[in-house]
Amino acid sequence: MKRNILLIHLLFVILLLTGACGGSSSNRSSRKLPQPPPYFSEAREEEQGTVMPVKNPKNEKIRIAYLAMETNPWWTPVKEGVMEAKEILKDNNTEVNWIVAGDRHTADVFGVAIEAAIAQNYDGIACLAGDEGMIPFIQKAVDAKIAVATYNSETNKESARVFFIGADNYKQGRECGEKMAQLIGKKGKVAIITGFFAVEAHELRRKGFKDVIGEKYPDIKVVGEVENTDLADIAYTQAMDFMNSIPDLSGIYITASGQFGAANAVKNNGKKGTVKVVCHDFLPETMGLVKEGVIQGLIDQSTKLQGRDVVIRLYNYIAGGVIPPAGKLLLDTPIATPENIDQYMPGSDKK
Repeated sequence: MKRNILLIHLLFVILLLTGACGGSSSNRSSRKLPQPPPYFSEAREEEQGTVMPVKNPKNEKIRIAYLAMETNPWWTPVKEGVMEAKEILKDNNTEVNWIVAGDRHTADVFGVAIEAAIAQNYDGIACLAGDEGMIPFIQKAVDAKIAVATYNSETNKESARVFFIGADNYKQGRECGEKMAQLIGKKGKVAIITGFFAVEAHELRRKGFKDVIGEKYPDIKVVGEVENTDLADIAYTQAMDFMNSIPDLSGIYITASGQFGAANAVKNNGKKGTVKVVCHDFLPETMGLVKEGVIQGLIDQSTKLQGRDVVIRLYNYIAGGVIPPAGKLLLDTPIATPENIDQYMPGSDKK
């Protein structure tokens, strides 16, 4: 009952947010969009941060809804990317709206937001696809002739979306497992803090990490796995609990957000350098902790481009029928360490 009330309230809030800009008419009913690339086809995104809009030949009004969250600092560069795309597209008769869907990646939140965007006559929708529950909502939008693109989180089961832009999450998890193994001398006890067990992107990272450990490093034991719902304060407490209950803990891997919470727990517990920390995303908070030597391995996912490039490629598909080169466009994922962090700091020309 409580959950139903929450969902009704969420729908009401989203309708208020989207209704603020008004539901304008759309030309999508008469628009013929090309066939998307095969769902499971993959390619490196070759125009990372450089893809630009094509002409809007009919100068038709195009409206794009970018469905997002604002629960942690990861969303700050995403929003910057969306706002950059909005500025680029302002002369192309295109409206781009950043819409906060809620506080979870899952279909019970983002599915409701898609339905609200359909009701508001958007031409394109960019969204997370955190679990398979998103598939029917995406299909509903496509049936209404709305082009849908996904970013960051993608379902393993095929949906009707046009394209995905983000990282190869399973590969990232394997790279983090390999990095952790090297840091702890290929033996020891490690703990995993994940964002959500229900989010496929987080699960792919967790699985990749555990797979490489299981395949190559028999002397490394995963001693605990918990979810922090992407919150730093929860990750802080969980990391403290791991260190206090397992005095010989060698490392902590954080699959998603809340990284600086766990890292600060290691720092405040006097375990800097003793308990190795491997995690994700180049953010001011995490990069500062790498420079301090608290985080030893930090893998990025070109976060800003998951806003900027998604919006521009979605516009290009709608306005010009530009088909992306693959269903999954994978972004670069460099790894920062205390030894090379300076080249990735803001303002560096060595990236």
